[in-house]
Amino acid sequence: MNIRTLGTLAMLTSLFWLSGCAVFGYSYTKPEIRLANVEMLKSNLWEQSFRLRLRVDNPNDRNLPIRGMHYQVYLSDARLATGVTNRTFDVPAYGSEYFELDVRSNLWRHLGDLVKLVERQQPIDYRIEGHIRTGWFFSPKLTLREQGTLDPSDLSF
Repeated sequence: MNIRTLGTLAMLTSLFWLSGCAVFGYSYTKPEIRLANVEMLKSNLWEQSFRLRLRVDNPNDRNLPIRGMHYQVYLSDARLATGVTNRTFDVPAYGSEYFELDVRSNLWRHLGDLVKLVERQQPIDYRIEGHIRTGWFFSPKLTLREQGTLDPSDLSF
């Protein structure tokens, strides 16, 4: 190959690569993620198992692919769980999707306070922090910081 052919090939490869980044590297408006329910599965002195039900609301005009998540969940400033999930699903454009996470924690020193809040029917503040991977290769990673309040009558302790 001569230098002119190599230069043309390099330029075409660069253009293809840049157009591929534009196609695959969408930017998304951050979705809203809400904690819909917390269900205690089992408990002993050293470890508690919970099932978290989360709702993802997609404010974008196209499907939002969720390809993994790193998260920390706090209830009343006590860290309930930290973990990762590789669960994949798509949230439809302008739509919502629910998903569940089974998590383990060691809340024994906070569990009494949380149960008292539920028994007194007092609202429980929560916070979710982490990152969401939206696709493969060069797709954006979204920072996750959501907070809200749970109604104790909706919880399954």
